[in-house]
Amino acid sequence: MNALKLLGINAVIFSLLAHPLAYSYESGDIIIRAGATQVTPQEDSGPVKLNGSTLSLGGGDSELNVDDNTQLGLNLAYVFNKNWAIELLAATPFEHTASGSGELAGLDIADIKHLPPTLMALYYFDTTSKLKPYLGAGVNYTIFFDEDLTSEANSTLAGLGLTGGDVELDDSWGLSVQAGFDYELSDRWLVNASVRWIDIDTEAEITFDSGDKITADLEIDPFVYTVSIGYRL
Repeated sequence: MNALKLLGINAVIFSLLAHPLAYSYESGDIIIRAGATQVTPQEDSGPVKLNGSTLSLGGGDSELNVDDNTQLGLNLAYVFNKNWAIELLAATPFEHTASGSGELAGLDIADIKHLPPTLMALYYFDTTSKLKPYLGAGVNYTIFFDEDLTSEANSTLAGLGLTGGDVELDDSWGLSVQAGFDYELSDRWLVNASVRWIDIDTEAEITFDSGDKITADLEIDPFVYTVSIGYRL
């Protein structure tokens, strides 16, 4: 083996070690991902109101808090070229408890479920490695359902003469932004991690048999964290 061939082989080996084999996404590729998705609300609530006036039990007021929840996250991405893709986020229904703060601190008020389908455009940065970082922006539609007063809240409100409470949260349209990455395990399999912020604004309303209403404006605005396994078709 002459010196030129030896130098050429060494150069190839060095190149492979320095730049592990990467597979470029191509137009028409479909990426399916599934994994754990956590919704972490960054809520900001207006005061809880009774018939339009601030509900005050002892001269103060109250607001709403919403707890975290983790579910199976699913998303489907369609690749237009090596830089651009479109992604649809779905999940099994998220379940949250809305609780009180201020004068209602410690009171679990309502259990709610929601689905947050989100459509996003993704921009993948050019890399020569298996790590493919991206940024995304898009629109979210959050659907609330199965809203129910807790037994604790029913008991507390009954003491105020408010019975038969029916809970409803308005569905929400909002913007979403995202940062994440794919890491290629092979030409088909990958792991993914991402964080999204979603603008979710709603009004919570409890209507009672008497016709009285308790309302509160609620900005949920969660961070959504996902770790998943993906497969490229």
